[in-house]
Amino acid sequence: MTFSTILEIFSTIDHSVAPNKDDRDFRKPTAMVVTTQLAIATFLGIFAFLSFSLLLKKLPRLYASRKYKDQGLLQLPTWDEKSLFGWIPVLYKINDKQVLEYAGLDAFVFLSFFKMCIKLLATFCFFSFCIISPIRYHFTGSYDDNGDSPDDDTFVSYLVKRLVENNSDGVLAPESDNLYLWMYVIFTYFFTFLAIKTLTSQTKEVVNTRQSYLGKMNTITDRTIRLSGIPIELRNMETLKKRIEELKIGQVSSITICREWGPLNRLYHYRQQTLKKLELAYADCPPNLRNSNPPVETFNLNHTRTDNTSGETNNSASLNTESNDTAPQDNNSSTNPTPNNDAPEDNIMYSEIHLKERPRMKTGLWGLFGNDVDAIDYLSEQLKFIDKEILDARRSHYSATPTAFVTMDSVANAQMAAQAVLDPRVHYFITRLAPAPHDIKWDHVCLSRSDRLTKIYTVTIFIGISSIFLIIPVSYLATLLNLKTISKFWPSLGNLLKENRWAENMVTGLLPTYLFTLMNVGIPYFYELLTSHQGLVSYSEEEISLVSKNFFYIFVNLFLVFTLAGTASNYWGYLSDTTKIAYQLATSVKEFSLFYVDLIILQGIGMFPFKLLLAGSLIGFPLIKIQAKTPRQRKEMYNPPIFNFGLQLPQPILILIITLIYSVMSTKILASGLAYFVIGFYVYKYQLVYATDHLPHSTGKVWPLIYRRILVGLLLFQLTMAGTLAGFEGGWVLSSWLFPLPFITFSFWWDFEKNYLPLSQYIALSSIREHERDNSMVSASADSETYHYPYLIDELEGPMLS
Repeated sequence: MTFSTILEIFSTIDHSVAPNKDDRDFRKPTAMVVTTQLAIATFLGIFAFLSFSLLLKKLPRLYASRKYKDQGLLQLPTWDEKSLFGWIPVLYKINDKQVLEYAGLDAFVFLSFFKMCIKLLATFCFFSFCIISPIRYHFTGSYDDNGDSPDDDTFVSYLVKRLVENNSDGVLAPESDNLYLWMYVIFTYFFTFLAIKTLTSQTKEVVNTRQSYLGKMNTITDRTIRLSGIPIELRNMETLKKRIEELKIGQVSSITICREWGPLNRLYHYRQQTLKKLELAYADCPPNLRNSNPPVETFNLNHTRTDNTSGETNNSASLNTESNDTAPQDNNSSTNPTPNNDAPEDNIMYSEIHLKERPRMKTGLWGLFGNDVDAIDYLSEQLKFIDKEILDARRSHYSATPTAFVTMDSVANAQMAAQAVLDPRVHYFITRLAPAPHDIKWDHVCLSRSDRLTKIYTVTIFIGISSIFLIIPVSYLATLLNLKTISKFWPSLGNLLKENRWAENMVTGLLPTYLFTLMNVGIPYFYELLTSHQGLVSYSEEEISLVSKNFFYIFVNLFLVFTLAGTASNYWGYLSDTTKIAYQLATSVKEFSLFYVDLIILQGIGMFPFKLLLAGSLIGFPLIKIQAKTPRQRKEMYNPPIFNFGLQLPQPILILIITLIYSVMSTKILASGLAYFVIGFYVYKYQLVYATDHLPHSTGKVWPLIYRRILVGLLLFQLTMAGTLAGFEGGWVLSSWLFPLPFITFSFWWDFEKNYLPLSQYIALSSIREHERDNSMVSASADSETYHYPYLIDELEGPMLS
């Protein structure tokens, strides 16, 4: 049978024999939904982009706050502020070296992930547009392997049956079918190796940049390690110093043993609250009354004077009467009284008339009960009392904890100590690189080991239980994607949608993407709140932990459960027969292809530009501006928002995994994913350079999390393709050809853990020695280090009082 005969049969297929594409119970969202979503997202994106350009021109201190922070010490690239779009070419020209200088190593690593995704998906798109889609269209009549074609799951099998019926010899010639399916096998291998090569290349660049950047540093932080598991007999500075130096890993410059500073920390936090109240009281007080408490005089229409301090009323006064001998005089007061013979008291002219009293407050519960007192006097006395209590508390004895910060004499010795095993006993003398002092959560450092473990396990268990309960709303949301499941759970709505094709497309195509987006907004902040109470020692540890938690939530709940719940009618049936998992995953992935196209378009084109608006800062700015009364509040009003990788990174990783899974099957998802990462790269580039600060001292340690999760995405991609091939007649033979791919992927994973992971956590000694020989050590006063990782050496001695 010739190829032209196959095409002729293909063109004369009687679709009445094939599965009914127009069956109302099995209708799926059409490509019209994608067009509608693209139009909505484009409108939202352009609106957000134009709004940001206008607001940047009107409010540069809010949207380019890092240019003005600390009197502009960073010297960021500038543009003509009168130009509406002048910031775009300036942002485009900022290179990796400048990102490293202006935003730090963590920002460089974060943006490197987006650059890698752009390179990878651009290559995938080229092959998909030029090779995969044309071949697929030639054999199936559909550019993408999804629900747009007439029942993709059985269409090739149906075509083979028709070929058998039309073959005069009665023998099937499967070459055309094999050719189409072999394309899946070939490109699964090709895309896997291309992704691993790109990922490995980017890992080498990140590692080399990290080693070069951190090898130049010679700050207190870089020379300090955190030592935990200290035995009781060594919880003394001299004894501990002697023990460490006996190990011949270098000289010890200083040691700070962390103690149970809980009472002192509580006094310090209470002092901060009192100081803020006192500042507000001073701001509410008239300037000429701040340094005294004069008797405020009020006048009635009868020219009587009331002394509010004594409660007496006088009908006369002399010209030289003053409210208080020490009260400041108003230089603008009139000195020439106008005489009035009719009323002697009208000849009286006072040097000052106070129209506003000093602020007062109640000393009882919540400021609603208790005695009414002068706020400034009361809070000033309270602040003096707290300061005395803190000074007394600092001289008190506190029990030592098994944690200490040890500063070595050199960076090289600190790195060797952090990587060494110092004690043969388990859980004793555990060394880690120390976080920067501003990164430390002193309240958690003061916790005993049992309290810290209790917090960690309690929060972890609570998050696990919460994740299980969140499966319920996700499963119900997934039912909206399929008209059959809607009719099963809500028959009246199902019947209504069957009668209205447009309403069906809106409910099953667009509505789930918006509900999905809303569900992905609040939960990460909920996890952030829980993580802050987990007892972790530093903010950087919390951030990395939050990346893992949020990714687990969106990957398991909002991808695996969501995808399987949309088509699987019996979870336990598939779990009991593990051979069906790959096929079920492949079936569900096909069913959800249009949903993920809509989701990526909405997130990338529609929602990403809104991140430029800093919606939280923009909405709260007018209210904060009204409430900002003190100089401290007015300064903090323009402080850059904090950029948290734990909130921003998990979703892009999930989008990349989804794009990898569909890379062979859907050109639309590849194109949408490429647009997502291109827009996201420039949005985050602007935020990290101009608009936000990243304060935690994680020093690029987020890359291993990215690497591992991309490999998980590749494993899912291979499993999905194996299940897709297994769904065709005789496809198990082709599916078996993919068997080596998971082992190859795991081999690269093992290679990363063994060879690249240590370089992602520590600084190589050769990198340190090289810069020492070149006399290019960067001191603590360097602009980039001072700005991104500011600290006070005294903070290592314990909580500060200022």
